[in-house]
Amino acid sequence: MTLQSVLVTDTNIWIDLENGGILIEVFRLPYQFLIPDFAIPELLRPRWETLEVLGLRAHELPAEQVVELGQLRQAYRNLSMIDLAAFLLAKMLDATLLTGDWRLNELAKASGLSVHGALWLLDEMVHFKALTPGHAAIALTRMLELGARLPAKECINRLTRWSK
Repeated sequence: MTLQSVLVTDTNIWIDLENGGILIEVFRLPYQFLIPDFAIPELLRPRWETLEVLGLRAHELPAEQVVELGQLRQAYRNLSMIDLAAFLLAKMLDATLLTGDWRLNELAKASGLSVHGALWLLDEMVHFKALTPGHAAIALTRMLELGARLPAKECINRLTRWSK
């Protein structure tokens, strides 16, 4: 089953979006956002309850994926269980993975998964008119000011383009 309109997220993507002040806007995109169910306790800011009301859905990993999760954790100790759960959920659903973690991004790419991050989401919000280019530039600036680790050259290109 291919679910290209489904985006499986890790937790840090939500922190960047909240820092950018664009949590509501991201749910205007034509995608369904999922997160592994046991990531819920990690969602403290923004809070799970807020994200759930906006449209984020928790998805349970079947028992066989939980076993695989334990095996992956042994092989990829530099990734958290929650990051690996997001990876497995995206793999299981043949969905796109959204992450801000470069190690998780590399694992997903090496496994043939479609993977994107916060900059792609901003591009999508501008494309689908959930944000104006100017609002996207402000959101990206806020994200960077609050510690988002995004590729500098790509950020500069977007800020230049969106600030015209």
